[in-house]
Amino acid sequence: MNAAFFTLHSGLTREAPGNAESLHWALGLAGTPARARILDAGCGPGADLALLRAQRPAARVLGLDLHPPFIDRIRAEQPDVEARVGDMLAPDGQFDLIWSAGAAYGPGVPAALAAWRAHLALGGVVAFSDCLWRTTQPAPQSRAFWATEYPGMLDLPGHIARIEAAGYRILGARWLGKTAWQAYYGPLSVRVASMRPGADAEMAQVLDETLAEIDLWRNHGDDYGYYLTVVQPA
Repeated sequence: MNAAFFTLHSGLTREAPGNAESLHWALGLAGTPARARILDAGCGPGADLALLRAQRPAARVLGLDLHPPFIDRIRAEQPDVEARVGDMLAPDGQFDLIWSAGAAYGPGVPAALAAWRAHLALGGVVAFSDCLWRTTQPAPQSRAFWATEYPGMLDLPGHIARIEAAGYRILGARWLGKTAWQAYYGPLSVRVASMRPGADAEMAQVLDETLAEIDLWRNHGDDYGYYLTVVQPA
């Protein structure tokens, strides 16, 4: 990703769709205890770390991300949360819950699930979201966008099959609703508008691409969605 992209996203609270309600649902389904050890894998700027701390205040929470400015921001804004620059697939120790919002697509869901298995405590659970097709006949605009952004994106049956192939069982799953998308795209669209005046060529291209992504969701968002899945080793 180029410098213009990170400039655009600097200071935003979220880097993927999500909200407190969906996280609360996942914690309840996972049975995450009050004093759990929790990993936010690929924590970004820390929106879900704050929610995890709010919903499990006695838990020990660790955020891992490879982008140092994200970690610097978390340390400044959430000093009671442990945050480190590091590989989300290779944390230290074991966890009762591994949470990952929209980050597993980077290494790939099978690789992530394989790596996290060794870092789950007895009875531990993984809760992660990933973008999936919701239809077998998406609009050409949707197909073209995701062919570039996420060429390996699957439909729901393919998603279930890869989880089972990785040796996990599904405890529960749900699509994230429009409010979860708006929590990400709402602030981002405001930022795009604020940065448009005076943008140089590189930034203007990033702004145009971002606005096109948001417009795609507004016009064809029923074609795809983020699916939150709570799983446990079988």
